[in-house]
Amino acid sequence: MEFPILPALARAVPTLPTGPGWNFEIKVDGHRMIVRRTGDGVICYSRTGRTVTSHWMDLAVPAMALPPGTVLDGEAAIWNAGTVDFGAVQARVRAEGPAQAV
Repeated sequence: MEFPILPALARAVPTLPTGPGWNFEIKVDGHRMIVRRTGDGVICYSRTGRTVTSHWMDLAVPAMALPPGTVLDGEAAIWNAGTVDFGAVQARVRAEGPAQAV
């Protein structure tokens, strides 16, 4: 597998597909990314392939417990005051250096 890989992105459809092999997730306002557990660390990629590990160390550190070779595709979100805080996600992604946890 070559990295970075492109994430699976949500798209609107008139009806949900049916049959074996289909899985669904809710759409949240977050930061779509790939988390890759390598043999010696973790790399987080944005949906454009940019390395964003330093912005998401609170996800990268626990991902070290995953087996090497694991690749996760998902939405990173920040939960704040009972809801997803998209503004906090955007601020973290725009940060120049390592972002602080909210």
